[in-house]
Amino acid sequence: MSFKQIFIKTKSYLSYQHNSMSIKNEFHQTLISLDDIDVVIVENQQTTITSALLSHLAQANISTIFVNEKFTPSAISMGLYKNSRTTKIQRAQVSIKKPRLNRLWKDIIYAKVLHQSLLLESIRGDVTLYFLLKKITSGDKKNIEAVAASFYFKDLFEQEFYRQSIEDNRNIALNYGYSIIRSSIARHIIAYGLNPSFGIWHSSELNSFNLADDLIEPFRPIVDRYVVQNISKENELTFENRKDLVGLLYSDMKNSKGEKTSVNNAIKHIVSSYQSFCLGKREDIEIFKMIVDEK
Repeated sequence: MSFKQIFIKTKSYLSYQHNSMSIKNEFHQTLISLDDIDVVIVENQQTTITSALLSHLAQANISTIFVNEKFTPSAISMGLYKNSRTTKIQRAQVSIKKPRLNRLWKDIIYAKVLHQSLLLESIRGDVTLYFLLKKITSGDKKNIEAVAASFYFKDLFEQEFYRQSIEDNRNIALNYGYSIIRSSIARHIIAYGLNPSFGIWHSSELNSFNLADDLIEPFRPIVDRYVVQNISKENELTFENRKDLVGLLYSDMKNSKGEKTSVNNAIKHIVSSYQSFCLGKREDIEIFKMIVDEK
């Protein structure tokens, strides 16, 4: 079972050897079996990685994430389609009628706003957003997602918080955390033979991962909770912070039966259920509930 998140912090030479990743730097050389790796995060700008290693990481469905000098993920390497039914799945995916997608989008936005509501109540004692849930309609035609966001971030942080500010280190942390979850969603999309470009709601021609940007929405508050509890506006994102943000993939959520499972496993099931939705085997996707009452 994959369990290691590999951070490359110093100048290193990364290569492939016998189903393992070789990490060589000025201090030591080590081998890590690909079977034990979940994600590789390359933080050092002078690191060299061989094409053979990238190819084998992709074949093993291991995401490789490259970050810039501000620790913002700037590129992701992952495998191409390996599902034997890719053509059938993608034909079904692109033929879904708009009313079905609209109903699905309503469920996704409902889950996102519910999680935002739960978090605000837990952190601030604020129950305002709960009143917006009943206003979410098919396709979110009233744009309740945006209405909720306009209240949510300012209530969660403070009235002066500006989501797009590059000077606020909380935004750097949010973007980092979102990118980690997005990469996990993207690799499962590929593994299940879906086309990541064709979203449920997002449809930008410049975005190769519209579907990942749809499915990430209910997971964003998990990152938000960590950031509001651990990151300040002024303090830089530390290695421990970055490690914790990656570790959110292994934090708990609850399924429809109230059973605990990891975020990463929830992502897998959501993508799997969307594949079944595309193939006409179900009329919804599996939604998991964020846990806010546990530290």
